[in-house]
Amino acid sequence: MATLGTKKFYQSFNGKTEQNNQILKNSGYVSISLHSAFYKSVGNFWQSIFGGNDKIALTSTITYKASDRSIEAKSIVDKRTVKADRNHPLGLSRLVALKIPTIADGLEMKIELTAIKDDNLENGLDLMNSEEFQNPLQMSSVPVGQILTVTNVIKKIFTGIENPSILEATFAGIVSTEQIANPVERERLTEGYIIVIANNDEDDDFLNQVDPTKFQVQSDGLKYENEIVQHTNLVFAVTYDKLKGVDQESSWFKKYQRAINKLDDILLSIDNEEHKKILTDSKRLWIEANALLFDDPNFIDKEKNSIKFTYLKKINERYTQYTEQSDSDFIADFTDNKIEEFNFSSELPTTNAKDIINLTNIESTKYLKELGENDMTLPL
Repeated sequence: MATLGTKKFYQSFNGKTEQNNQILKNSGYVSISLHSAFYKSVGNFWQSIFGGNDKIALTSTITYKASDRSIEAKSIVDKRTVKADRNHPLGLSRLVALKIPTIADGLEMKIELTAIKDDNLENGLDLMNSEEFQNPLQMSSVPVGQILTVTNVIKKIFTGIENPSILEATFAGIVSTEQIANPVERERLTEGYIIVIANNDEDDDFLNQVDPTKFQVQSDGLKYENEIVQHTNLVFAVTYDKLKGVDQESSWFKKYQRAINKLDDILLSIDNEEHKKILTDSKRLWIEANALLFDDPNFIDKEKNSIKFTYLKKINERYTQYTEQSDSDFIADFTDNKIEEFNFSSELPTTNAKDIINLTNIESTKYLKELGENDMTLPL
C-alpha cells in the first residue's frame, strides 16, 4: 500500500555523521534556508481533459522557543499560478532564519504548500510575497517587531478561508546540551539538509521503496539516483556558525568605539593625572558597552565574553602606546588600584594584574584568529 502524506529525510552536506552534526546549546548560531522546491500538480478530471491552472502559495513558519518567550515568524515564501497536471521546479532559494543564537530550547519549522481557491486572497498574498515582507527571523528587537507584524497580517489573510493543503510538515529542532545517538529521529537540531516529500497518489509506491542514501541534493533541486524527484518536495538547509561577528549597528559597538577613541584625548595633555581621568572615562564607556552587549539576545555568552575582552585589549594597547606604561600599570590605572573590586570574569577569581592581562590576551587573540578564519574582522 502506498504511503500518503509527507515523509522527512535527512542528509549531511559536510561529510560528518548525523551525531557529529548535532547543534548544541550555547555553542553558536543557526541559519535555515529553503534550498529548493518542486511542485507536482495532479489535475482533476476536467483539468486533465481541458487543461487549466493551479494557484499555489508556499508558507513557512519558524517558531523560536525559549523558557521565557516564544517568537513565531510566518512568511509567504512564494505565490504563483502554474499549469495543472504538470511538474514544476519552482526555482526558489530563500533564507528564512539568520544566525539564531542556540540559547533557545528549540527551533520549530513548519512548511505548507496550499492550493488557493479564494480570489479574495490575491491582493494580500501579493503584498506579503514582496521582498520587504520576507525578512528572515533574527533576534534583535527591530526585526522581531517587524516579523511579528507580518506574521499577524498573514494569519488574518488566511483566517476563515478554507484552502486545501497539498503538503504540510513540521520538524522540531530541540536544542540540547549534549550529543545523542540518532539526533534527527529524536528531533534534535542538526546541521544538514531536511528533505520533505509529499505523495497524494494511492498508486504511487515511491515513498515506501525509497533508500534515503540515494538522494542527491544539488543546485537545481532534489535528485534520486541521478534523476529529478518527480514528487512535490522541499529541501531546507540547516547551517551552523560558531561566530556571529560584531554588529556595527548596535549601540554597544558604538560605545566600545567611543571608549577607544576617548583615549586620543591623551595626545592633548602631558599631565599624568589627566591621563588617568581620561582612562577612567574610557573605562566607564567600556562598562556601559558591556552592559548593552550582555542584554543583546543576538549573541551567545561565549562570544559576548570574547568581544568584551578583545575591546579591553584594544584599550590597553592604545593607552600603553600613548603613555608608554606597562600592562600592569594599565590595570592599576584602569581599576584605580582596586582590582579586587573589579569583576573582569567569573572564571578568574584573582586580583593579580598579570593574570588579568594574560586572560585578556588569550581571549582576544583566540577571538581575532577565529574571526579571520571566518572572513570577519573586528571593526575599530
